[in-house]
Amino acid sequence: MKALGAADPRQVGPYTLFGRLGAGGMGAVYLGRSAGGRTVAVKVVRPDLAEDSAFRDRFRREVAAARLVSGAFTAPVVDADPDGELPWMATAFVPGISLHQAVSTRGPLPEGALRTLTAGLAEALAGVHAAGVVHRDMKPGNVLLALDGPHLIDFGISRAIEGTALTHTGAVIGSAPYMSPEQALGQPVTAAGDVFSLGSTLAYAATGSDLFGEGAGAAVMFRVVHTEPSLDAVPPGLRPLVAACLAKDPGARPTPRQILEAIEREGRPVPSGGWLPDPVAADVIAVRAVLTALPQVAPTKLAEALPEGPGPSRRRLILGVTGGLLAVAGTGTMIALRRDTSDPSGSSGGAAPKSSGSPRPSGDDVPEGRLAWKVKTDATCPQVLSGHGVVACVSLERIWGIDDQGKTKWTVEGKDHGITMAIPAGPNTIAAMEGGRLVVGGTKYPNSALLSVDMATGGDAWTTTLDQNSSGVLRCYGAAGGKAYLLATGDGKSTDPVATGFTTWAVDLASRKTAWAHPESAMFLFGSPTQSGDRVLIGDLNRRQALDGQGVVSWSQDVQSLAVATAGKYFVVIDAAATLSALDPATGRTAWTAAGVAGPAARGDGVAVSQDGSVLYALWQDKDGGYSLGALDTTTGRTRWKAPVPADTKPSGARLLCADGNVYRLSGDSILWAYDAASGKPRWKYTGMKGTDAMKLAWAAGDGRICVYDTSVATVATLHANGA
Repeated sequence: MKALGAADPRQVGPYTLFGRLGAGGMGAVYLGRSAGGRTVAVKVVRPDLAEDSAFRDRFRREVAAARLVSGAFTAPVVDADPDGELPWMATAFVPGISLHQAVSTRGPLPEGALRTLTAGLAEALAGVHAAGVVHRDMKPGNVLLALDGPHLIDFGISRAIEGTALTHTGAVIGSAPYMSPEQALGQPVTAAGDVFSLGSTLAYAATGSDLFGEGAGAAVMFRVVHTEPSLDAVPPGLRPLVAACLAKDPGARPTPRQILEAIEREGRPVPSGGWLPDPVAADVIAVRAVLTALPQVAPTKLAEALPEGPGPSRRRLILGVTGGLLAVAGTGTMIALRRDTSDPSGSSGGAAPKSSGSPRPSGDDVPEGRLAWKVKTDATCPQVLSGHGVVACVSLERIWGIDDQGKTKWTVEGKDHGITMAIPAGPNTIAAMEGGRLVVGGTKYPNSALLSVDMATGGDAWTTTLDQNSSGVLRCYGAAGGKAYLLATGDGKSTDPVATGFTTWAVDLASRKTAWAHPESAMFLFGSPTQSGDRVLIGDLNRRQALDGQGVVSWSQDVQSLAVATAGKYFVVIDAAATLSALDPATGRTAWTAAGVAGPAARGDGVAVSQDGSVLYALWQDKDGGYSLGALDTTTGRTRWKAPVPADTKPSGARLLCADGNVYRLSGDSILWAYDAASGKPRWKYTGMKGTDAMKLAWAAGDGRICVYDTSVATVATLHANGA
């Protein structure tokens, strides 16, 4: 999703706008929310079109016609102001992903889902046509896949544009690969034109490619008019119906009602878990979960809540797009929302700490680390872990372990256990290690689930599901003391769990059962269990709270937090005032503080802790805009050492790990640094990823190695702890 830019509105009518969902010839579509909490999609007309009186007249008529369109498979109009300074129209928001995105990332739909898609879109077109509206732009990008079925959006927009300055040059309006022949020829378009476009859309869903090929618009339109496409890849049971929709003669095409009747005659399969394939359903669940967690912000507070500034956009991280899917950025989401925009470093601001007094090193004399191995994977992994002789890669569909020579040692397929792993889009924490076990959160549709395997061998796999109403895991808070802690969708009560809250879920790994489940209305994106696993601290935009061994709230604090972690016997948090605090897990009382700590980078890891929990490592912002790396005693907060680090070309806050006697730092320009954990002296650096988008890197350290996964190219690179 594109973030609101300088030219974008922030308030339209009664709706606060949180981010741009898309843009087209008439303007842009934004995600909006009313003061009462209703979420809508708001189409806002471009300023130049707003000055076109002919466009206003047509838009006014179109809004009136669109108000008549309603049905289970459309997004009806709920509000509009065609006479405003910027004309706009708000439609019901459908929490789903586009058909184009689903097919491009997950592949063609199976026949059962295709039949449901066909029936749903035919029913939607029947309602649109009954209202006297012709869609004119039926295509995969205008079809949203939701858990309750497909939805047709953006009906009537091209009709509103026609006749204005946009078409005075004779241009043909529409999407070339999905036009009907008559539309491509510039002839009048009737309801039958939508049916032809439906046929092309269904063919794309079945095959994964545009039916009339790619290339220049004129060439595609020529093929639409003059060639007969091959339908060999369309399932035989649907091929005659799709072929009928694609008849060159508009009069030979079936009506939407006839299409619906044909599907009903042959019968629509009723899947046991839902109409969508499990990977697509998991993507939809992730989208719904993020969108239902949007903050309730009064319109007058929008500029304060969603400002723009240097570094990653805050709205990009609330509703970030990775591969076209809305991604939960974990800790990074919270950081981006609260980072002080006046600080070019991306730290959390606050009082400037004292400089270390030492000159800033250049880093030129630090030796270059050497890759141990680098491999490309056949699926994108939001997380990697290192331990027990392997690097474990976790994808949506499978988990696999890679040995020290870069060879695959074991593979566990999610489908063999009926599970789809959590949120595949972008780096994210969905797994953890505990007692030689790898635990991964996911969905065993329609329930939240956890998969556990032996880390060293991939064997002894088992799954368990949350024994309350829920529909998927969003992230893993961590594992300790024989328990795994996860964030699941749903409050355990509603029949529509995603829309009604979230649950912190504790799984007892010995009994393989739910230890406890704590429901909340808020989405607590980050969390950390104590080393003993008897308590967990969770946090959201404005609050943090500790849950005891039974999942009961032992204390809560209404304060902003940028990160939470566990260090020794304390929880540690970084707040918006750039203060790091050590909190007693039982009471929440502050044991000690450290001022001027740099906030975490957008992907988190704001502090690192030694394996025995005795030392905490953090970054401090220096007066020259650079950073110093320092070590604190976790019992007393006393500074053990502090040393300036080489300057970054793209300062971005703290991203730190500690393992094997090293403190690792991943800079904003994607240079990997290894520092001596006892002194802060740089040991080696690796510049092979410099220039890579740091937002797309997942990493892990331990077991004598550090590994970095680049989600943009699906590769994992590993270096030994000594850099050699």
